[in-house]
Amino acid sequence: MVYVPPESTAGHPADSPVGPDAPTEDRIGTAGYAMAAAACTAVTWFALLTFIQTQLIAGSTVQTVSQVDPQSFAVNFLVYGALLGISFSAVVAWVLMAPIPSSYRRGGLAMAGALAGTVPAGALTVLVRALGGAGLLLVLALLAGLVTFWFGRRAVLSAQ
Repeated sequence: MVYVPPESTAGHPADSPVGPDAPTEDRIGTAGYAMAAAACTAVTWFALLTFIQTQLIAGSTVQTVSQVDPQSFAVNFLVYGALLGISFSAVVAWVLMAPIPSSYRRGGLAMAGALAGTVPAGALTVLVRALGGAGLLLVLALLAGLVTFWFGRRAVLSAQ
């Protein structure tokens, strides 16, 4: 005997586990581009943060970790700048995913995109600074910024 499912409702089969209130349009492209934009935003942010931090500690005479003043502006700039960078990247993804009606999905994907960009951003900025100095960090920030705008534009276009 062959099973024949009942007629579909709201664009989904009647025996579908997603239910009748599930979205009927595909927003996977929007989410993917927004997450990529968030990751590139993190690279841009951390490249600029590392460049500024390099300029702040240029005249430092600190030789060991025990000599670092934890209350100094340079330390606080780096710590709070990193937190702001992750937050800003997540906000970029959140805004680009505006067509996705579920705030739960938007929030989770925005956090995933921001955190996915943080690890490569840290690795890239350390590598670029070691290979080319602080000036090359500005080139990295510019390139990552351009890629961010490209992914952001693609996210907006895919939502239309």
